[in-house]
Amino acid sequence: MVFLSATMSNATEFAEWICNLHKQPCHVVYTDFRPTPLQHYVFPIGGSGLYLVVDENGQFREDNFLKLQDTFAKQPSQLDGRKGGGPKASGRIAKGGNASGTSDIYRIVKMIMERKFQPVIIFSFSRRECEHHAMSMSKLDFNTEEEKDNTEQVFRSAILCLSEEDRGLPAIELMLPLLKRGIAVHHSGLLPIIKELVELLFQEGLVKALFATETSAMGLNMPAKTVVFTSVKKWDGDSNRYIGSGEYIQMSGRAGRRGKDERGICVIMIDEKMEMSVIKDMVLGKPAPLISTSRLSYYTILNLLSRAEGQFTAEHVIRNSFHQFQYEKALPEVVQKITSLENEASLLDSSGVNDLAEYHKLVLDISELEKKIMSEMIRSERALLYLVPGRLVKVRDGSTDWGCGVVVNVVKKPAASANLPPALSASRGNNYIVDTLLHCSSSSNENGSRSKPCPPRPGEKGEMPVVPVPLPLVSGLSSVRINIPSDLRPPEARQNILSAVQELGKRYPQGLPKMHPIADMGIEEPELVGVVHKLEVLEQKLGSHPLHKLKGRAACLIDTGDELLITELMFNGTFNDLDHHQVASIVSCFVPCEKSSEQIRLRNELSKPMTQLQEAARKIAEVQRECKLDVNVEEYVERSIIRLVRRLDEFLDQLKAAAEAVGEVNLENKFGSASESLRRGIMFANSLYL
Repeated sequence: MVFLSATMSNATEFAEWICNLHKQPCHVVYTDFRPTPLQHYVFPIGGSGLYLVVDENGQFREDNFLKLQDTFAKQPSQLDGRKGGGPKASGRIAKGGNASGTSDIYRIVKMIMERKFQPVIIFSFSRRECEHHAMSMSKLDFNTEEEKDNTEQVFRSAILCLSEEDRGLPAIELMLPLLKRGIAVHHSGLLPIIKELVELLFQEGLVKALFATETSAMGLNMPAKTVVFTSVKKWDGDSNRYIGSGEYIQMSGRAGRRGKDERGICVIMIDEKMEMSVIKDMVLGKPAPLISTSRLSYYTILNLLSRAEGQFTAEHVIRNSFHQFQYEKALPEVVQKITSLENEASLLDSSGVNDLAEYHKLVLDISELEKKIMSEMIRSERALLYLVPGRLVKVRDGSTDWGCGVVVNVVKKPAASANLPPALSASRGNNYIVDTLLHCSSSSNENGSRSKPCPPRPGEKGEMPVVPVPLPLVSGLSSVRINIPSDLRPPEARQNILSAVQELGKRYPQGLPKMHPIADMGIEEPELVGVVHKLEVLEQKLGSHPLHKLKGRAACLIDTGDELLITELMFNGTFNDLDHHQVASIVSCFVPCEKSSEQIRLRNELSKPMTQLQEAARKIAEVQRECKLDVNVEEYVERSIIRLVRRLDEFLDQLKAAAEAVGEVNLENKFGSASESLRRGIMFANSLYL
């Protein structure tokens, strides 16, 4: 594993966890040495000049800092009389758009260019500021005529993937004049294609000054010679605080390109008298330690329960997490708290837990019996009579479920092992190979790579190649057979079979009819007959169990939005009377976003489902609060409005899969249509990186 030191200061603790987990030594090679040293300057807003506060050797220059503080003592009389009438001098925008911060940034950028300290990234902590500062550079031009032509050429090529209508959008058209002058903006509110275009132009040296929010300091290959901070404070959703040392390290680390610059330069604009200790901690402090904030969500618990093998329990996941490891290291301090919580837990009503444990045990017992029966059914002398061309079979290798396949042929001697997928290539002491048409991802056979299961992602077509499957990996025989053509070489022939298998899957949402070992295969061994009868009894118990219509089967497929609330709406019929446009509108409430004060008037046809949504949310929040979870009912009910269309599209795909899992064909089609209605225009334009 490789971590950036800016990301992780407690590498040894992390390594301890790895050692504890794998029960083997782990070597830590750690360095915070920086090949290109940094110089940190401070610029007092409204004043003049740069003050070197930390030199390239990491020494804090107290003499320069004291000179800097003197400038603030002299400033008030000058600031009071300045044009624009006085917001406290800052990198922020004044209401009248005339803050001295803007002109200061203009002067700094101009000076950087004159001294050939470009490229420069100017960090602001607001998208609006980024755009405002970039637009205020209208008199500056950093590109030659040749660079302008190159920029325009890249820009025109990039937007070719957009429709004619989208190319004329203001967000697209306004960007070119800026880019041609070597100036750009980068923040999370930009259209994806513009963000990628800016990244590519910056990396090619065609953007000299980039106005960005802190998100562009995260993981992108965009180093610069100089970094400017327009403010040392940011609003974090709770308070207007100084940026932490970890944040400063992450952003300032963009300055100084290895092999190109002798040193990197950081310029910090400050707008008030700062304590020396504050700026020292910020510039010279260590990055914050990596603290695990993992929590066990309903989504995780449901997915752990849905694994028939039961190899991972919620307890197993918690016990082995980094969060639990850190928690246990601090154990002496929390023993008392644990005792009091255990006493509290013993008083809780846990009747539902018994039902769940009983249901889960039934599922595991059924799974074990099915495995036992299947191992008898696929003994070669029995199975070969039924593994005929066109037979539908299930294929599983350990935890990898390959889903449904179609038998093509059975061969006695194994094929060349080089053609086998890695998971299937191990010899199982069996001489029979079942050539099976399996649903694989389209990228499986590129570059000579071996076959792998198709990612279970809605919308991915995939391919149906013939995969050699060792007989022991056949985990299910279906009583269904389909016709297959004699020539399987044309891709269309295999694609038609894939369509037929998928259609059968829709027709039998609870699973394809299984081959019965007694009625269909005539197996009469008393021991196996006893196991089959035992299985039938357990399956009857499962079918009549109160949890069998466990909403959980739908909920464990939903991760983008609130899995409890959306499942309640699916089961209480909220979506049944809505068309796909209304479905998209209501579902958009589940995609998280920034708070907005804007009042939205709902159309009449949406007010009823919105009321149902709020009632269901209130019910869920109240039940959770009764169960002693820390939930604010009103806050839970109010948490709804749209954010990103792409997230909404992803969420609708998950809902389609959830509806399919519980056999709700009408809902499945409705969610599918809602998703299709979004897939248009600029938001779904192809990435420039692909």
